[in-house]
Amino acid sequence: MTERRALTTTYSSADLMKLAIEEHLKCTEYPRVGAVVSKRGNLLSTGFRGEIPRKHAERIAIEKLDPPALAGSTLYTTLEPCVRLHTDQTVDSCADLIVASGIKEVFVGVLDPNGTIYSQGFRTLLENNISVKFFNRKLRAAIEGETFDLGEVHAVYGSGKRRVPVVQSGLEITVYFSKTDNRSIPIKWATLQPRHGLVDLSSRNGAVTIAAGASKLSDVADPTVFRFPSHFARMSKGTIAVVQPQGSSFCVLIKLLELFENDILFQWEVRNDRSVGS
Repeated sequence: MTERRALTTTYSSADLMKLAIEEHLKCTEYPRVGAVVSKRGNLLSTGFRGEIPRKHAERIAIEKLDPPALAGSTLYTTLEPCVRLHTDQTVDSCADLIVASGIKEVFVGVLDPNGTIYSQGFRTLLENNISVKFFNRKLRAAIEGETFDLGEVHAVYGSGKRRVPVVQSGLEITVYFSKTDNRSIPIKWATLQPRHGLVDLSSRNGAVTIAAGASKLSDVADPTVFRFPSHFARMSKGTIAVVQPQGSSFCVLIKLLELFENDILFQWEVRNDRSVGS
């Protein structure tokens, strides 16, 4: 039920952005998403991911209202609305739901970094004559840091797995040794070719070596044994690379786990270089 304040208060666009973020912060699962629906500055409904199991925040807020209330309304959502991912998908995407609802304007916090969705929800709304605007820069930065479990898409720490978009000119990522050790190595994913199952991994010149023969990161007992360093490696599913720019005191092992149409899933692990200082 919408709070009583919605009946007595008229909100500015900035206020409604902040109310959507309030909903976003209620989420106990990732990605966090909050949404509110308003008309002429009046708050009509709210929703957050997890409020109702297996429903997205936008759907929750929309389904709390009757069609006449939705007609000509404005939606504020902290994350770009999802799009249809499969031809046999039985539930409408949030973008399709918004188009059918009568909502006339959408304010978006951040575009979804999932490469399959990135900018596609935005495009769907525009193609259906819905006005799309974005939260202000300060609020976008706050949302970016709180939306995704692994934080900002351009930085990773220590060891882990991450799904990232590889679109247009590619994605640059800084690998930090840990959150308390700011030693870093830059990498870049580019030239994704899903039809051929290939993507390019690069760093500084001469920094990338393929760990030929290894199938698990734990197989690489000594990263320095692998030869033929290059400025990039063309990787397929299962390929493991060692990245260590000249002068770096640690290296990064990277395994390509999966390729999708617009994004990839990779695993990484940092290793101290035992040869330094020996």
